[in-house]
Amino acid sequence: MKREITLYGSGTSRSSRCLWTLRELGVEFSYVDDSSLLGTEKLKRLQPQGKLPVVVIDGESLFESSAICTYLCDLHPEKGLIGAVGSRERALHEQWCSFALTEVEGYLWSSYKHGSFYPAEKRVPAVLPTNTEEVLVGLTVLERVLADQMFLLGSKFSVTDIVVGFAINWSKSAGHLGTFPALSGYLDRLYSRELCAFKQHV
Repeated sequence: MKREITLYGSGTSRSSRCLWTLRELGVEFSYVDDSSLLGTEKLKRLQPQGKLPVVVIDGESLFESSAICTYLCDLHPEKGLIGAVGSRERALHEQWCSFALTEVEGYLWSSYKHGSFYPAEKRVPAVLPTNTEEVLVGLTVLERVLADQMFLLGSKFSVTDIVVGFAINWSKSAGHLGTFPALSGYLDRLYSRELCAFKQHV
């Protein structure tokens, strides 16, 4: 069944997760890369806070990049990017996506906001060291897993790697991967994929 899909995103933000997923699925879609939509009433009709990314599928919107990627893969199970509901593989997908978002990405986002995004009067620099400590704890867990396997679910690339890989790539751009050789090697494997939508950080 062919669906009408439009992804709204911006640059190298979390929307790159959704962009890469769509590329891997090989489906037709339109991509609107427009940061000027942020906070507008037009975008709030699709996402209540006016944030990106948002996908519109057959006229219905869905937001949160991990949810978007998961749903897109569920629409195309024949592509083999995600495990079936009720499978061990699917449970691990949910586990690692939740882990990356809460134990790594949440702290990266907090540090970005308090380091440069917020206006000066709203920033709380005191949270930055603690945020970094938490990020490193989360990365240590992922380092142990990826020291023994190619991808998060074993030898096979999946949408889990797209979702979690973004958080690891963000960690690299923030300067946190210096002591994590397995994660650095993992990112190199992701970058080497032809359809990768992540920006490489040196």
